[in-house]
Amino acid sequence: MKKVIIIALAALLSQVSLAQDRFDQFEDMREVRAFVMNQKMFKLLGKVDLDSSDPEMQAYINLVENMENIKIFETKDAGVGAKMQSEMSSYITSSKLEELMRAKDDGKNVKFYYKPGKNEDFVREFVMFMTGDIEGANRTVIFKLTGDIDLKQISKLAKDLDFAGSKELENVKKTK
Repeated sequence: MKKVIIIALAALLSQVSLAQDRFDQFEDMREVRAFVMNQKMFKLLGKVDLDSSDPEMQAYINLVENMENIKIFETKDAGVGAKMQSEMSSYITSSKLEELMRAKDDGKNVKFYYKPGKNEDFVREFVMFMTGDIEGANRTVIFKLTGDIDLKQISKLAKDLDFAGSKELENVKKTK
């Protein structure tokens, strides 16, 4: 009986780790620019002595304190971009992400997905997938954010991170 339980736990843990690490494979690829920030860094940022009497700053502090991780992967390599697109399609299905918005304009395709959060203004997970002519080059970008995320604050965070395609996140606040 113990062997059955151990095997079942091992199988469950391997499935969980596969789901969590789906995009991490791109981090070590030479053709990919990667940015990953985890919950511990957000906790440190939340402890920085900022002017919390400013309502806008307090909203930003709350956003940071409730985030678990940010992952950004970007490539100009067509082969890696195709692999990223394949992984994204698979992830959307397996994670049961819902489409928030999509746009095709000026040689680029942008899609936003999410998992619902505690209410209609918050999401548990937010993913942007973009392909096409981004800032003068053919690129593929995955932006993934997890935590207790206020959709109204995502565009402000994107401006601070300033990555290829971050301007597209300004459109998210217009949908809510």
